[in-house]
Amino acid sequence: MFRLRITPTLLTAPLLFASLCAGCGKRGTDVTANVSIQPAGGAAPQAQSSAIELEIVAPQQIAGSIAATGKVLVPEDRVANIGPVHEGRIVSLYAGQGSVVRKGQRLADLESADIDQAEADYLKALADYENATRTSAAEVKFAQANYDRTKMLFEKTITAGKNLQQAEHDLELAKSAAASNVAGARVAVANARRHLLILGLKDSAIDALASRPNLASVFSLNAPISGVVVERNATVGATVGSDASLFKIIDTSSVWVDANVFEKDLGRVRRGQEVRVTVPAFPGVTFAGRVILISSVVNPETRGVQVRTEVSNADGRLKPDMFANVEIVTDVRRAAISLPQSAVLDDGGHKVVFVQTGNGYEKHIVTTGIENGDRVEILDGLQAGDKVVVKGNYLLLQQGQPQQ
Repeated sequence: MFRLRITPTLLTAPLLFASLCAGCGKRGTDVTANVSIQPAGGAAPQAQSSAIELEIVAPQQIAGSIAATGKVLVPEDRVANIGPVHEGRIVSLYAGQGSVVRKGQRLADLESADIDQAEADYLKALADYENATRTSAAEVKFAQANYDRTKMLFEKTITAGKNLQQAEHDLELAKSAAASNVAGARVAVANARRHLLILGLKDSAIDALASRPNLASVFSLNAPISGVVVERNATVGATVGSDASLFKIIDTSSVWVDANVFEKDLGRVRRGQEVRVTVPAFPGVTFAGRVILISSVVNPETRGVQVRTEVSNADGRLKPDMFANVEIVTDVRRAAISLPQSAVLDDGGHKVVFVQTGNGYEKHIVTTGIENGDRVEILDGLQAGDKVVVKGNYLLLQQGQPQQ
């Protein structure tokens, strides 16, 4: 859609008025209400100096929206508070406030006597497992040999059948006991290893215990998520307990914007709708998002409903607790006729526009639809190609009023 700027030769008085059938209906039928305003011979100095600006009507996309205010938040699953699971003394720090860290990255090393006992338990579980494996194998081997010898004697009718049955019974008991003992020892090893992992030891350090049982009792705190360290409450040499929160990490690559939408507008809001977010810190910049949650309760004080938008924030410009303006796109017309709102005037309770014709300007009664910013959808009364007055139309409306 483009605009033509023209200045008429004379918008003169007196003007000739022609009234067509009054009513409401689509243009082109017998119920269209138009008034033709034509230049005449006299001069109207005020009209002469007024510029008329036209816009040629053409189909284009227009979207209705709901405006609201909100606040930027960090999703709960993108916040991590990191602390030790048992008492320890900090011996090394590898990240500070403002550090960008990756998931699994080491943040600090702590030394703890509790690890000594956990390591001893693990080494004992390993030894018990090896002993159970060897003992069980020997008992099964002995029972198998006894069974084989008894079976040979039975086949040569040297021993009774009950002896063979007893040997078979002893073999089954040995196999069952062996399986049970080995399984129990394996579970003990797994539990002891899991305890060391919970205390902060890595798999490689645990595997090295078998060959180097006198490793230092040091464990690491690692980042559970990627993000930025926003808090660090740790100093080297400090002793901390399991209730301490040493690091706080947030991931702002994606944020939430919670907006308060009035309950009267709630029927137009749906999950998945496009949302445009702006913040005072970055004038002219629009952040795109989608509605992901509509609250099930109404705030009794504001009479509003919380609507949550998820917004991509890869560059990190949106900060937690920022004030945000939210525009929820609720209605989209892919090929609608629209005009600047200034082109539509009120004339005795009717919405009218002025269309340029070969003889002057014609007043059309129109029906409006959704609004978006400074534009409004025209549902009825115009068609593509019409040249509509978007500036200077108020003077035309005044000149078209009947003389008293």
